[in-house]
Amino acid sequence: MKILIVTEFFPFSDQCDVKGGVEARAFHIARHLAKRHKVTVITSRETGTKEKDSFAGIEVIRVGNERDYSQGGKLSARLSFVREAMKAGKKLNPDVVDGYNFVSYPAAYKIARLHKVPAVATYHDVWIGGEWVKNMGPSGILGEIVERRILSMKWSHFIAVSNYTKGKLETRGKVEPSRITVVYNGIDKEKYSLGELKKQPDSICFVGRLVKYKRVDLLLKAAKIMLPEFPSLLIKIIGVGPERESLEKMANELGLKEHVKFFGFVEKHEDVVKEIATSKLFCLPSDVEGFGIVTVEALAAGTPFINSAIPPTIEVTDTGKGGQLFEPGNELDLADKASELLKDKSFYDKCLSEAPLVLEKYDWEKLAFQVEHVYENAAK
Repeated sequence: MKILIVTEFFPFSDQCDVKGGVEARAFHIARHLAKRHKVTVITSRETGTKEKDSFAGIEVIRVGNERDYSQGGKLSARLSFVREAMKAGKKLNPDVVDGYNFVSYPAAYKIARLHKVPAVATYHDVWIGGEWVKNMGPSGILGEIVERRILSMKWSHFIAVSNYTKGKLETRGKVEPSRITVVYNGIDKEKYSLGELKKQPDSICFVGRLVKYKRVDLLLKAAKIMLPEFPSLLIKIIGVGPERESLEKMANELGLKEHVKFFGFVEKHEDVVKEIATSKLFCLPSDVEGFGIVTVEALAAGTPFINSAIPPTIEVTDTGKGGQLFEPGNELDLADKASELLKDKSFYDKCLSEAPLVLEKYDWEKLAFQVEHVYENAAK
């Protein structure tokens, strides 16, 4: 089968040097499918990358104006990507086309219709119904309009990354349940077997984009509360985004300058894993997640979590196995739950023992077979 994946961003190499969960999923699904099929990826041309590349058995075509990675990005750059992606797709001969995010969906759909092949949308979250404006501000109005248009298209099938996302596709997107299959995000477990690494005492790690809805500010406020009891507390923040400057300012104003380390973008994924593995705890305080794969990565690296109790996190962790869930938006509850894990060794060890039960569902190779099954059924 000739599979075409269209995604706004994609790694530079087989080291999976990525900044977000969407492109990580695209890479891992693509590399496993490439063992049995011809897989081509159309993606943005990031600064310093080649227009055509090949690694992990995947053919990569980078299009549009050169641009840096950005969660939002300039409208002109995104439109350039959509336009050039459609041009590149016309020259191919795929059997199925899969779009991976809001920017890539229109191009994926048009390419599929041009070649009269199934159009699949891998869907991470549904924001219509008010979430665009809530999460992105006034500029979210355009996102609301675009997503409504996307969901009105005649897609052959949707792949939802969680049952939570599937439910939103059904209720908000009015998509028939028969056209949605849930395939979770995953991990390569062997990459997290790092041997005995010494954990930094009283350290908490965050990994993700530095945007408002990730609520890194809550983690900083909780750290301020915890500091008298944990004077050696260290908060490690890995990621890039528009909120970095304001978060650095907040850390200084809270008197946390010596207790917070901003890593920025960490190029090698193995280095990100090491930072998680050497942390005592992992924290994902988000108000919004489609899945939150980094929580699964933390468990695989032997690090319990303290996450906000939002529906995707509850689902992914099987109601909190392997860590603690706190009330969303409540820094006091976050501080209490983190303190409990740092102080109570028996409870900490219990969380570690629960991790294998959670990890069973998240193997990329098995998940790629599920995606393959969706493609084959759509192509019949």
